[in-house]
Amino acid sequence: MKTAFLPLPAFLVLTFAMAFSAHAESFRSYFEERNKINSQDNQTVIRLAHEKFHHAPYVVVNKTKQIATYFSAQGDVISSSQIKVKNGDELDQGGAGIYVHAGQRAGTLFLKAQKDAQVRSVFQGSLQIPEGTFVYVLPVSEDHKFRIRNHVLTFNAARVLRNRPSFNYSPFNEQSVKVRYSVDDNDTFKRTYVETLEKEKEALMELLKLEDDEYNMLAEFAFGVLSPETDYGKSMKYRLKQSIPVVVSIAKGNGLDTDENSRGPTQIKDIPDSVEEKYRLTKSTLKYPENAAVATLAFAAELLKELRNRAPQHEGIREETLQDYLYYLYQGRHQSIIQGTATPDQNISIRKIKEAITHLTFEYQK
Repeated sequence: MKTAFLPLPAFLVLTFAMAFSAHAESFRSYFEERNKINSQDNQTVIRLAHEKFHHAPYVVVNKTKQIATYFSAQGDVISSSQIKVKNGDELDQGGAGIYVHAGQRAGTLFLKAQKDAQVRSVFQGSLQIPEGTFVYVLPVSEDHKFRIRNHVLTFNAARVLRNRPSFNYSPFNEQSVKVRYSVDDNDTFKRTYVETLEKEKEALMELLKLEDDEYNMLAEFAFGVLSPETDYGKSMKYRLKQSIPVVVSIAKGNGLDTDENSRGPTQIKDIPDSVEEKYRLTKSTLKYPENAAVATLAFAAELLKELRNRAPQHEGIREETLQDYLYYLYQGRHQSIIQGTATPDQNISIRKIKEAITHLTFEYQK
């Protein structure tokens, strides 16, 4: 059986390059379009991903109906065939997820799984397709979902990303894409803050184990949070707190110990260990935009992990709505998530964050 195919890392890079080269734009326009597509059912997400990004024929396997359908890049049916396939969604059951056709022998189709690049026999049937064709096995359970992430089609848990080794979930994508960050304001503080987020993107992605979409989303949040916290470092309350930290500490019942005070224009209470040593950050230096940008991005990255873990506690939390709920954890309002009372669309501070984000432009660079 002939099974020659690109190894997994090259496969990911190739598909990203295919999508990105034809789809350079701003992150915000892509992000909103991505989220709109991801709200659709699995088969619609697959169809739209190929229409807008991948531009290649593909196969969809419906395990419930025992049918494999071969589609053109535009979503037109080329052929369809009855198949024999195992019932489970787990990888060892020919499970749901993304594969590439690796060969066919005696009526059995062998597919290379995106998760580990291993070739497996997934189903039996008479469907004739070229080697290298994308094959998408739909999940039987509603616990899994296809979604666009980092400009490519991926497969993971339905609500938020999870690590479940027994399923053919798309692996971590370390690919960083060059994006030019800018803000429509001549304010030196804002410009330096945003320029730092751009300059440190690749290093912080590697350090914090973030994918490209995650980093860009968190960078927006890290800038936006400047508005409700201290009005970009300009509020009188913030300036007073900065000038008399001991008084603030006494007022909070901490005596002369100022270590518990929130510091900097984004009011960071604890600098994440992940960046504290590498960037030599101290709470007293968070007043500088370069340091505040790095610390806030890293802190938001920690909150992102926690928010995904708390997703089952609030019906509104989805992979596509994470940015909306981050500020509740940022403020330490965990009970709003736990009790299901968080309503980001009615939160004045979150509205300020969203308004601040409209002044940013993250432009993909070819």
